[in-house]
Amino acid sequence: MEIKDLKVLFDNGALKTVTITKAMMGDGYVVIFDAKDKSKQYHISGQRTKGEARVFKTIDAAVKNAHDIGFRNITVSL
Repeated sequence: MEIKDLKVLFDNGALKTVTITKAMMGDGYVVIFDAKDKSKQYHISGQRTKGEARVFKTIDAAVKNAHDIGFRNITVSL
């Protein structure tokens, strides 16, 4: 999902938590958002690979994006 869409969900109270975790394939980190209804999860989609999770090179970059969406409490899980 694009950042602007995630901001709308956050502003409407649809997102509950955010977790930054290591990417399954390769180096980097992905940002996963949990919805309030607990059955849905969202991620920031890549700019070149629509539908796939964006992989950040650093934790700092991932945290910045989660913070820009509106989160103040961000969990990093290694």
